[in-house]
Amino acid sequence: MARYFYYIVLMNMSLNIILNVPMVLIQNRFSGSITSILISIPLGTLLAYLFTKGMGRFPYQGLPEIFKEVMPGYIRVPFLSFLALMWLAAGTLAVNSYSYVIKLYLNPEMDLRIISGFLILLIIYGATRNTQSILYKTEITMLAALPFIGFIMFKSLSSDYFYPVHIKRILQFTWQMPNYSSIAAASYIFTGYINLVILNRNIQAKEILKYFWIIPLLGSIILAITYLIPFGFLGIQSVGDFVFPWMVTVDSLRMQYGFIERTSFILVFVFMLLTMLFGIVTWNVGLELMKGAFGIQDRKTGKRLFTLTFLSIIGFLSVYFQESVNQREFFGYAKYWFNIRLPVEVVLVMTVFLLSLRRKKT
Repeated sequence: MARYFYYIVLMNMSLNIILNVPMVLIQNRFSGSITSILISIPLGTLLAYLFTKGMGRFPYQGLPEIFKEVMPGYIRVPFLSFLALMWLAAGTLAVNSYSYVIKLYLNPEMDLRIISGFLILLIIYGATRNTQSILYKTEITMLAALPFIGFIMFKSLSSDYFYPVHIKRILQFTWQMPNYSSIAAASYIFTGYINLVILNRNIQAKEILKYFWIIPLLGSIILAITYLIPFGFLGIQSVGDFVFPWMVTVDSLRMQYGFIERTSFILVFVFMLLTMLFGIVTWNVGLELMKGAFGIQDRKTGKRLFTLTFLSIIGFLSVYFQESVNQREFFGYAKYWFNIRLPVEVVLVMTVFLLSLRRKKT
């Protein structure tokens, strides 16, 4: 079962190759992004290790069950509710970002509300399934997507339009002072582990630590690819003119003898799978946290009504939010979310780890 944990972590890493993380890092390319990336690798690895180690002392228990044992309701309910909203916001940001990709690169004439509304309906359906079936879907989706992602990376690095000299130029800004926004964005690459707040009910966290070295290794490679390859195609100045630098990068690639000439179509399809999967996982976790906060059990008859009503409201608000802001404003909000997420994640990790130490002593 430990493999499902690594699929979830890899899903989070892969999805953020093209969505919101590169936007923040490239925006701060002259003001400490590389140093921030170097800081985020040990930081993200440490948080992942402490949280996984802590959850391993609560076998087959999710965060609601753990908090119910040790926290009074007036602390537990608002804390779990806030965490649920953070998870739901993560899924919303990913889906809305991908809706922009579809509109820009596939169908510019389609109403953005229709695109995001359709995606959210699919996510609501998937998020209401049981957690074990979602883990099965995660494995199938990742096994299908990873070969295509590897192919795109190979095409990028072997392209005649890839100029390493631009990467050498951006590396000259390595020792700039780091900035908080870049650290928050880069560390998000590692955040897939945090889904153990619910997935620990189905996954034995103790089994995960045997292969834990995979996380910093993959995280470092993906961060380097995510940040550096667009510079090789677009240069260190013009790369900042694009909202989705990776889409522009891949759109410059061609498959001369392929049945699809534009590589960007493959990227859009692959990241549609990853975005849908990410939305399903995050909304399922958010839903379970909210149910745990208010003690809504599966055996109760009102559970299904609550689930559909709650996710429908979140879905409506997601579409309304995307309609209310323009593209640049949207990515500004995504940046704010990254900045809020990091301290919240640190508090959550330390809370679980300290509770696990207390449990060990008793």
